[in-house]
Amino acid sequence: MRINVYSQELILDESPELVTQESNTGITYSAIRIFLHSSEKLHHPPQDDDRSAITFWLPKSDSNREKLIDILGEMIEGIRQAPSGTGLD
Repeated sequence: MRINVYSQELILDESPELVTQESNTGITYSAIRIFLHSSEKLHHPPQDDDRSAITFWLPKSDSNREKLIDILGEMIEGIRQAPSGTGLD
C-alpha cells in the first residue's frame, strides 16, 4: 500500500495532536496526529472531530518507539536535502 499526501493538503500552522484511546480490551493506545485540509462539507464538533488526518499509532516498546523516531528523523533529513523550489504550496 502506498499513501500519497500532497503538500497542499497539509495544515502546517497547527501543532500535531497527541491521542490516547482505551480499547474495549482495556489496552490504552497512543498516537500522534497531524491534520489535513478537509472539505467544508465536513463539520468537526468537539465530541466527534471528523477532519481528515494522518494518525501514527505508536509502538508499545521503547525500542520500537526509538526506531520510529529514527525513521522520522531520516524523513526530516530527506526534507532538508530535497531541492528547494520543488513541489507546490
